[in-house]
Amino acid sequence: MNHPEIKVLGIIAGAGEFPRRVAEGARRAGVEVVCMGIRGAASDELRPLCRTFRRFRAGALEEPLEYFRSEGVKHLLLAGQIKPATLYTMWPDSTARRLLGQMDRRNAHSIFGAVCQYAADHGITVLPSTTFMEECMPSVGHLAGPIPTPEQLEEAHFGMTQAREIARLDIGQSIIVHNRSVICVEAFKGTNECIRSGGYRGYGVTLCKVTKPGHDMRFDVPCLGLGTIKNALKAGVNHIVFEADRTIIFQREEVVALCNRHGITLHAMVAPRPAEESPEPEHMADDAAHAAAMAAAVQRLGIGHIAVVCDGVIIAVDDADGPLKCIRRASVYMRRLRFLRLLNWVCSLLMGRNSAPPAPMVLGTAPGYTLPAEIAAAARRVGIKLIS
Repeated sequence: MNHPEIKVLGIIAGAGEFPRRVAEGARRAGVEVVCMGIRGAASDELRPLCRTFRRFRAGALEEPLEYFRSEGVKHLLLAGQIKPATLYTMWPDSTARRLLGQMDRRNAHSIFGAVCQYAADHGITVLPSTTFMEECMPSVGHLAGPIPTPEQLEEAHFGMTQAREIARLDIGQSIIVHNRSVICVEAFKGTNECIRSGGYRGYGVTLCKVTKPGHDMRFDVPCLGLGTIKNALKAGVNHIVFEADRTIIFQREEVVALCNRHGITLHAMVAPRPAEESPEPEHMADDAAHAAAMAAAVQRLGIGHIAVVCDGVIIAVDDADGPLKCIRRASVYMRRLRFLRLLNWVCSLLMGRNSAPPAPMVLGTAPGYTLPAEIAAAARRVGIKLIS
């Protein structure tokens, strides 16, 4: 699809093939590409596709803006994977620190939303990430593998309904379901870890992937590719359903061939919507209130009873594997970041910045649910603070 109003496209590039595909699509449309790649994430294979290519550190805003404006960029696109851990380990410049200080929550939607607004305030329009990728977003229908059975279609409808609500709550975009039970919920861990945690059951399960209601398509667009299918194959996920016209499929021919070869049903559907959409989650005064609200929400959905939050980000929620597994997941994810978070804090202090120490994880329980003593002890051992 041509976009005649775009003469020069700026790309902020993360990891994966998404930035390359966008750059190729822009060049086919006769648009020049100017790229800034995130250090440690963006691939050098972007260089031949760009008029100019530079790298910057995650958390910097002033340098990219100055660079894009000097290159005559009026339209900007965010493409590629940025690991969730980056939310905790980035090194913000003074502008980014100011914006972060104004946020109630520091999750992906609030951070990238602020980046888009900052760019707009300086005369640069941030485009939907799907621009130049329209042909990679399948419409409703069966794509690969066996035709879904009536039981699978019923399972998909249940899973997509639950996933839509999980996305609305800013917990994640993906869930694993079996029959009418939620096996695993994506949170901080991401889709591939959700597949690994929800698979290996000895029976087929369904992966459901959606956008949130009112999803901002300028960032965090759901994607599927060969890596996702290979992980699903290893984990025994035999059914993948995603939101039609709102999900990007990379390497579509190879994905379809792999699904056909191994009997993985792949199809797109419209995510079911309730008669009345639920409102956005209310303002959360602190992590304790946030964790309690999320625990109550997953209990209402019949999924679990607890939630773990850290610095405004939902790290893990309870599901069919039980609260102990939830605590273990949260511990593993945050253990990987503990040293980097402490290092960032110490460096801030050494540079004379008034910075609070890294926030602990906080565990909230749903109303009427009493956390078993052995589960509470396990949470304390891994440094999770319990709400009194």
